[in-house]
Amino acid sequence: MTSPEPTAAARTPRRLRLPSGRTVVDVLLALAAHAAVGLAWLVTTLAVMGSLGVVRRIAMNSEYAWDTGRLPQPWVIPLGLVAALAAHRFFAWTMRRAGHGRAAWGPSVVAWCGVLLGVLLGAYLWIPPVEVGLKVGPAAGVATPWGPIGWLAYASRLILPAVVGFVTAALLLLSKHSPLLAAWEWLRPRLRAPRRPRLLRRRPAAA
Repeated sequence: MTSPEPTAAARTPRRLRLPSGRTVVDVLLALAAHAAVGLAWLVTTLAVMGSLGVVRRIAMNSEYAWDTGRLPQPWVIPLGLVAALAAHRFFAWTMRRAGHGRAAWGPSVVAWCGVLLGVLLGAYLWIPPVEVGLKVGPAAGVATPWGPIGWLAYASRLILPAVVGFVTAALLLLSKHSPLLAAWEWLRPRLRAPRRPRLLRRRPAAA
């Protein structure tokens, strides 16, 4: 008994389906929401680091002024928090839209990435002490050795980024809101799937 001839639809090779216009818009909105969350927390953290930089110089110098240097002023902090709240709501809406009602992850890990960038940049832009190890007043010229607080303030330029970096890395590797873990969960079954063997084309029989 001969097998039936394949239909025209079966003989036609399958074409790769391109994402629909709605899918592309959803992806672009989700990417914009990720950038908005990270940027809002970056700006807020930079303003916090500017204020912490002033406190740091108080512990290291005998004379100081409220000068945040190249970092934002303290009044930027409440504006940044409002922007972060709006960005989080925008994030939740875009992720539910992309996931058809269910968000794949939340904004917390993305926010921590923005905080980490703000801490790294803020610590880099902190104004250094007048002299390491001595509380020197630029005008009076009085010098006293640093105590534990002075040395801790000086080392905070490395300690604070290290602590925030550790927390961010732990969240990226362990949190259920980590985009990195979500991408791995999506990719892992596809890497383990067996490859289909290529079917050899049958040569037409000789007449």
